[in-house]
Amino acid sequence: MLYKATFGAAAIIMAATMATPIPGWAQVMPRGPCGAREEIVQWLDERHQEYRAGFGLAGDRALFELFTSRDGTWTLILTGTTRRSCLMAAGTSWEMVDRPAEQSGEATGGT
Repeated sequence: MLYKATFGAAAIIMAATMATPIPGWAQVMPRGPCGAREEIVQWLDERHQEYRAGFGLAGDRALFELFTSRDGTWTLILTGTTRRSCLMAAGTSWEMVDRPAEQSGEATGGT
């Protein structure tokens, strides 16, 4: 039951995020917050000095990429198999955290 409630809440948040317009984005991408990946990456670099900080696959059909800047701005884009990318979310005050050190024996199953 808790899983369904959590999953439902996450779906609502994602849908709301995708529907929220990002100021300034429409000036660069006149047909909406999607376009050729190379153009979007170039725009993120030139406009916000953002670089790719990480990425992850969403199945075998999409790639999520997180771009961040030293000033704390961040952008999450989704790229499909056609190399068309769409803005998923953007914001400020991004903080990088160190990956937690593995505790002896717990992560590997050893003693």
